[in-house]
Parts: sequence; C-alpha cells; structure tokens
Amino acid sequence: MDKQLFGIDKNGNEIYRYTLTDEKGNSLSVLNYGATIQSLIITDKNGVKKDVVLGFDNLEQYEDDTDRTYFGAVCGRVANRIANGEFYIEGEKYTLVQNNNGHCLHGGKDGFDKKFFDLTDAEDDYMTFSTFSMDGEEGFPGNLSLSVKYTLRNGLLMIEYLASTTATCPVSLSNHTYFNLAGEGDIRSHRLQLNSHYYMEVDENVLTTGMVLPVKGTEFDFTTEKELGPAIDAAATAQPAVKGIDHHFFCDNALSEYRRFGTLSAPDGSLKMDIFTNQCGAQIYTANFTPQMPAKDRQAGRNCGIAIETQYPPNNLNFSHLPNMLLHRGETYYHKTGFRFYY
Repeated sequence: MDKQLFGIDKNGNEIYRYTLTDEKGNSLSVLNYGATIQSLIITDKNGVKKDVVLGFDNLEQYEDDTDRTYFGAVCGRVANRIANGEFYIEGEKYTLVQNNNGHCLHGGKDGFDKKFFDLTDAEDDYMTFSTFSMDGEEGFPGNLSLSVKYTLRNGLLMIEYLASTTATCPVSLSNHTYFNLAGEGDIRSHRLQLNSHYYMEVDENVLTTGMVLPVKGTEFDFTTEKELGPAIDAAATAQPAVKGIDHHFFCDNALSEYRRFGTLSAPDGSLKMDIFTNQCGAQIYTANFTPQMPAKDRQAGRNCGIAIETQYPPNNLNFSHLPNMLLHRGETYYHKTGFRFYY
C-alpha cells in the first residue's frame, strides 16, 4: 500500500491518499477525509488504463465543494433524503439538520463525507477506515461507531460497512462514487442493465412519495440492457425539476443474500462493471445537478457520471410498508457492495 500526504484539513488533520494495486495493475486510492474514493484506475480490453471515477485533485476542492457533489464519499448516517429532517422513534420526535431545500440529505450539513477517518487496518489488498459520531450530531440519537473496508482484488472492488450504536438510530450508509467507464466525457452512451422490476416514485423535490411502481413500460425499465441517454431525457421531460434519473430501484429477490444487481457497460464495450450487493436496492443518479467544474483530468458537468448508491429505500422512516432502517443498541449494521470490472 502506498501512502501520500494529500493535505491538511480545516481542523488541522493530516489527510492522506492511500493506494492499493492489485495483480492486474488496477489501483484504488482512498482519502481518510470522508473515506472518499479519490481514484480508481482500471485497465480495459485494449490495455488502456482509465480512471473510471470522478473526483478532485486537491483537498481544498473536497472541503469547499459547496455544490455537495459527494464525489466518492461515504454518506450517512442516512444516505439520501429524510423529509423535513424529521422522524419518530417510539413516539419521540427527532429533528435533523436541514441542508437540502428544508430536508436532510446524506446525513446533514456535516455528514460522514466531511468526517476525518482513521486508517485502522490494512494489508496488500484491503484497507479499513474508522470514525465515530457522537450522540446528537446533526440531530441523530446515540453514539455511532463506523468502519468502512475497501478491498481491491483481481478487478473486484468490495466495500463493507460495519456500524453499531448506543441508542436506536436510523442507519443507511452508502458510497457516492460517480462511475464513468470511458474515463472521459459523459455517461449518456453508457449502457445499463438492472435486475429491478420496481422503483420508487419521487416528487419535484426528489423526495420519495412512498409509491412503489413497476418499471415496465416506463423509462426506468432497465431489465434488458439499454442506453442511458434516452432514459435520462425521458425522465427529465416527465419531471423537469428532477432533470433525469434520481430514483431508488429495488433489487429483485430483495430478501436474498449478496447477489448481482446489474451491469454498466462502456459505450465501446471495452469495459464492463457488474454491481453486487446485500442491500434491498440502490439510488441511481445520473449527475443531473452537477455543475461545470474541474475534476482531476477532466471537466465535470451534467451527466458526467452515474452514481449507484446501494442503500435502504430513501425516507423509509415515513412509510411503514418499506424495509426499516432502524439500528438498535446491541445490533450490528452490515452492508456489502461489490463492483467487478471485466471485458
């Protein structure tokens, strides 16, 4: 494992860029700021090395990212939106920091994407980062301990989360990496297939309404592989405020264990990525609101990448018919997601 100083954050913490390299010459670089995936270099079938994730070249861009792109960061305690920043546990109301149009998004103003993580364990093919969230942070109850393990082995990136809490608390963690298998341009010509026959409706604020709808006959039907561009345009036409795909898709066989959820393919077929998870679904987000900005060796902007955020259904605390994300004292939250690259 390689270790390089990436900068000093605003709290005086030393932020390092830790890099793993696998037997195929692929490499993964993670920061101990937000446990953020900063780079993922994969070799395609033509022998070309591509950085297939969006990110920044320096710490200042991550700290000053007022648009909150969340490039590569761990999001939580609860990924996605909680309506009005409110929820109830056993009749007691909890009010969270509202950082997105009156709602709580990705854990609040200072979620895990802004946290310092310690590197607590590492070998040649994995590294584990840990952090702690105190009772009351961003309005969430209980002290929460979290570790995130990244493994890179033979073209497979595995992300595993372990969390525990001292009081009942909602927990739904995810990673907000934006993938672009071409290593440049946008993802409109990428092709996507999902083992998902149902998705969640959202309103004009991208809040889930609680309605679970079939994908059949809609722009959200990826049960057979298709190009992203036309689906993004159709979704944007149907809901101009959402500007594209920003919806939760349920994994088929949701009660099963770790399984394949879908496949993303580069436009020229030079690289593919299978997605595996033990979660019940994922938020698919096509960078609808990403502004024009420098992002490493390219210019980011609308549709610059696709985020596949495996997680619990968003805003599920407000809907009794959805899988519940409450973690109780004495329980362990375990989330496992894998991305397998091949051609």
